[in-house]
Amino acid sequence: MSAAGQGLPVSPGLFAALFLLVFPFFWLAIIALIANLGWRKVARAYPATSDPPYSARRWRFVSLNIGGSLRSPNYGSAVEGWTSESGFWLRPFLLFRPFHPTIYVPWAQMHSVERERRLVGERVRVKLAGEVPDLLFVGALGRALLERQQDKTGSTRG
Repeated sequence: MSAAGQGLPVSPGLFAALFLLVFPFFWLAIIALIANLGWRKVARAYPATSDPPYSARRWRFVSLNIGGSLRSPNYGSAVEGWTSESGFWLRPFLLFRPFHPTIYVPWAQMHSVERERRLVGERVRVKLAGEVPDLLFVGALGRALLERQQDKTGSTRG
């Protein structure tokens, strides 16, 4: 019988050990790449200097796209958000948190908040002051940001 196509025999224990050693490095590399596609630019412009106050309203399983293009990072139900009297915070869930510092956006830095209808459903685009990518939300936090902006200004423009 030919040895071609047989490969090296690897015990399940060795495979598991190699997987446990190598997988975290691949995961961290992927997370770093995703963070560099937009999150870090927003976080540099809007760094959180403190945690959200205890009184802030918490939003879980937030779906967020940073930039709005097909190549933009999409955090589908992987972000936590908080809103308070001073602004809003964004932070990915624990597995996605490396290389993703918490973002804090004061309300005054929201340039505009607009509802966008899509083929299926809708999303809310938040344009911030400065040269940062737009934040696109699907779900309750996006609607809350839109409602807050409408209540404050009477329109969706800041």
